[in-house]
Order: sequence, then C-alpha cells, then structure tokens
Amino acid sequence: MRPIKLLHDKPLTDIKYNHDGDMLFTAAKVKDSSIHAWWADNGERIGTYDGHNGAIFSIDVDRTSTRLISGAADTSVRMWDVQTGKEYHIYTHNTTVRCVSFSQGDRLFLTVTDASRGYAPEIMAHKVAEDNREQVNSKKSVVLIEDKSIEQNKTVINKAIWGYHNEQIISANSDGTVRIYSTEASRHLNTLHVHKGSVMSLQYDKYRSMFVTASKDGSAKIIDTRTFEVVKEFDTGRPLNAASLSPLMDHLIVGGGEQADAVTQSNANASHFKMRFYHTIFGDELGSIMGHFGPVNCLTFSPDGRSFASGSEDGSVRLHYFDQSYFDRTDEITKYDSKVSQTHNINKV
Repeated sequence: MRPIKLLHDKPLTDIKYNHDGDMLFTAAKVKDSSIHAWWADNGERIGTYDGHNGAIFSIDVDRTSTRLISGAADTSVRMWDVQTGKEYHIYTHNTTVRCVSFSQGDRLFLTVTDASRGYAPEIMAHKVAEDNREQVNSKKSVVLIEDKSIEQNKTVINKAIWGYHNEQIISANSDGTVRIYSTEASRHLNTLHVHKGSVMSLQYDKYRSMFVTASKDGSAKIIDTRTFEVVKEFDTGRPLNAASLSPLMDHLIVGGGEQADAVTQSNANASHFKMRFYHTIFGDELGSIMGHFGPVNCLTFSPDGRSFASGSEDGSVRLHYFDQSYFDRTDEITKYDSKVSQTHNINKV
C-alpha cells in the first residue's frame, strides 16, 4: 500500500470525495481556514475555497461536482462553484453549523446547528436553485426541525444524513443515540439507543441499504436503512471518530484514538492511532495501518473502493492506494468455504 501525505496546518475535520472519485475535498479546524481541493490520483493540490472566519466542521459536494457546501463555527453555510471557487451564497445561522449534506438528487441540502446562547439545536433543509443566480432567493428553509429533548439534555448533533428517498433525516448524537426525523412532518419519529458514548460518524454503504456508525465507546455498528436494526457490531477497544464501508469488498475501516492529553508521554506513538480493517460478514479483524501521530478524525473509501483517505488531529491527510494483492485475497473465500463445509457436515450427521 502506497500512501501520499497531504499537509494541513491544523486538525482535519472532514474529507469528501466527489462522485467520480477524481477529486478530494478537505476541511480543517482553524480560524480563517480554507477548504482544499486535491487531485485524488496523485495528491496534487488544485486550489482553495476562502471565506470562512472560523473552523470548518463539515463539507459536501454534489453529484455533478459543480457545487460545494460548507458549514463552520462562524455560524454560516457557504455554497461554492467547484470549478472557479466563486462563492454563490452565504446562509446565516444563529449558532455554529456542525454538519451539511446534499440530498439524493441534490435538490436540497441540510444544515445542523448546535444548542448555544439560548438557541435550540436545529436541522434545516434548503432548496438548491437550478440557476445559481437565483440561489439567493432560496435562503428560507423548507424544513425546520427543533428537537426540544436535545436542548434539555445538552446533546450535540455531530452528524446528519438523508434517509430513504429523502423522506427522513438521520442524526448521530453525543448522547449515544441515533435519531430519526420526518422531513415532511418536520418532527422526531424514533430514537435508537445504539451506543454508550458519543456517535461521531454516519456513513452509507454503496447502495444506501446500510449505514455504519462510529462511537467514542470504541464500537462501530452497521444498521439497516429500512428497519433500523443493528446488523453487525465491531468492538475495537479504543474511541472511534470515523468508519467507512468499502464499495468493492466486504470490508469496514475504522479510525480514532485517544486525545493527546489522555495518552501518557511514554505510550504516545503511532500504534494508538492505527486504522483497522474488519470483515463485514465474519466480523474478524483483517489488519491495520499506522501513519498518523494523532487521533484519526475522518476517513472514507474512494467511490471505486481502490483507495481511501484519512484526516487526523496531527494536521495531515493520507491518501492510501491498495496494492493488487489486496484485491487478490483468497483467505476470505477459503474461510467461507470452510464454514459452509462444516455446516454441511453437521447437518449431515
């Protein structure tokens, strides 16, 4: 596996590939920070999107790689032209914007804000105008969800994604829950108590039939999109910040690690921050990769599954490209055949 190291000066907060997988967008936790765009095949930097006056917590790019949205601590969401870097429009909010995400079809995008200064946390959805010149007229949100229970418990909504056919919004929360909201009725539908620690990440699989969570309790869980039942659990024993499902193999990769102030100086080394691979069917750990010298805050497989990107508290992004030997693995097939054979023999007896 050959990695390419890309440098940010401050801790990474989010990483996104475009739909074609040839571009990578990264954001960092620093005042007056910029969003960086890179070529995914060689790590060459294309340019930056400048304008935010606070840490950028979340970014997303539409399916055609024409629009980019970002949410930051300066209480704004900004929409950008991917090709020119021009800022289309600024959406102002009352508090820090924690997450942004385009809907399926890119006709809407959601924003998530924190509970702060007497304001309740909000999930809002805005229309995306077909003509960028008309985007300013789409400032008013078409969906507004306020969850009063979150405000009372001082719970932070860390991530949110669109549900099946954009009929729902699914949120990952600091109290260990995953909450389901109706976009049509703008109300809370269900609460899944899936983790004992803060849920830091939500990511879909290739077909959006499942999504995976990553939590500070050291576990990752695969959940069915339609039934919201836990399909598989993985316990790593270390706090997790991110997890991603391979679109090509039956593999899951997770990353995280203790914060620097929680690790003794004698034990602070790269092994604390290694990324681990698991088989999504058998549940076995397949291997691990080291390289970062701080907690891994974000990671994601490329759309073709032949590489993945990781961003860390150490201010670096690593592009990892799989060797052919990764795709030529036969031990999993042998293991599956062995299990089938054992089951057949038991049934025969």
